Amino acid sequence: MGGLRLALVVLVALRIGLGIVAFVAVSFGPRAGSIVGQWEELVLRGTDLWSKLLSPWQRWDALWYQHIAENGYAAGDGSTAFFPLYPLLSRIVSVPLLGNVVLAELLVSSAAFAAAMWLLYRLARLDSASIDTGSVAADRTAGSRVALPVPQLAVLLTALFPVGFFLLAPYTEGLFLALTLASFWFARTNRPWAAGAAGFFASLTRAHGIFLALPLAFEYLRQRDVFPWILGRGGRRPGLGVLASGLPALGLLATMAYQRAIVGVQGSALETYAQWGYQVVAPWRAIAASWNDIRAGGPHGNVPEIEALNLACLLAFSALAVVAARRLPVAYALFALPYAALLLTHEGWLSPLMSTSRFVLPLFPCFIVVAVWLARRPRVAVGWLGVSALLQLLLFQFWVRWGFVA
Repeated sequence: MGGLRLALVVLVALRIGLGIVAFVAVSFGPRAGSIVGQWEELVLRGTDLWSKLLSPWQRWDALWYQHIAENGYAAGDGSTAFFPLYPLLSRIVSVPLLGNVVLAELLVSSAAFAAAMWLLYRLARLDSASIDTGSVAADRTAGSRVALPVPQLAVLLTALFPVGFFLLAPYTEGLFLALTLASFWFARTNRPWAAGAAGFFASLTRAHGIFLALPLAFEYLRQRDVFPWILGRGGRRPGLGVLASGLPALGLLATMAYQRAIVGVQGSALETYAQWGYQVVAPWRAIAASWNDIRAGGPHGNVPEIEALNLACLLAFSALAVVAARRLPVAYALFALPYAALLLTHEGWLSPLMSTSRFVLPLFPCFIVVAVWLARRPRVAVGWLGVSALLQLLLFQFWVRWGFVA
């Protein structure tokens, strides 16, 4: 199955499947969360079909993005922790929809999800010939059939990840992943300015877009044979295209300048995130706090199983980022390792590793590494995907009933 067709099939299947689960959970299940989120008054209360289909997706951060899309930012209310591109696109798309921002958000997320899965497929296929897959490569050389291709596996592992529904929710994960993959795709195919532009928009979506600057610069210098010139061993001088790698940083600076000049934000970005209880800590402190929180049974109102998922994701993806650094292109490592390092140094208020399971979704090199490992283990792969999909359904029905997942 081609990459675009696979992306669309997975999109439609998840939209239908999750839609059914949401309808049943909201209709027959009690409210799961004891914490009241902000802007809950924005949730559609009608009894018509549209309200019943759209309202289950209006949860937690989704309501913040809806509020920003409808009313803009305000200094001091915590809204500036949410970056502008997703609510801006949702506002634009809502115009021909007669102002229906919720539907517009879901359309933006759906388009971003399809684009992300398609680009992930293409990148995994581009790299599959050079990835050291051990016996997989030997099997291909011998002419035997590999049961499960890496590109399809990478897509399914990402889409069916236990919290993969956030890629379809009115959150920034889907859009950020799509722009990150686009940036790498353009860089790998020798289009530095297109790669930089995608990185610029990624930084308008989430602050993590800054981590694209270094891999884009490396990929440009590698493809243009500039490293020997830097070392004085021949090679070529860098051209103006090297400046494109600075566009992700420019996107972050543009966001900060807008918030300060237009919105009127006075404090630093760290002060903004501190309003949400985030603080920078040593990695061992975050891990220890998470473990103690799990052992205490979630004393701060969170579900200990959710914190256990956060801790498992943090440890697993940190290890996978190291493995990816050894087995995948260097540019991927220059993105994945700093990204994972950041996750190791933050602590939240509701639980120590709050939302970590969602934050790992853009770490696409980790999903590719797992896909490579599962390629010759079809039974393990099928079991893995089945368990992952089941966990996603369980977590999603909990989330639509106002349980805090991430």
